[in-house]
Amino acid sequence: MIFNTNLILLGIFILAAATYLIRYSGLYLSDRITFNASQKQSFTDSACVLLFSLAVINTLFSGTHFSGISKIIGILIAIIFAWRKHSIIVVILVAIGVTAALRYLGFS
Repeated sequence: MIFNTNLILLGIFILAAATYLIRYSGLYLSDRITFNASQKQSFTDSACVLLFSLAVINTLFSGTHFSGISKIIGILIAIIFAWRKHSIIVVILVAIGVTAALRYLGFS
């Protein structure tokens, strides 16, 4: 696949400009528009749904391929450790260790 460097740089510039415009519009419009509690809750919920969907997609797929059962089991074990309120370092190390051990044993 051939990539045009100029088009990639143009895409990066457009995304950066749009990001700053969205941030500026939030500052500019904060005095002019008011939202009620249910609308604010909808914004919060939609952000959580977006982050959750990204986490699920990144868990299940690596690029365009299925990431394997070892990664899913490692993340499930990490969720259990996080739910039991272990520190984030412990959760990350357990996830890495379980995933690596399963891959070493042949589960991919």
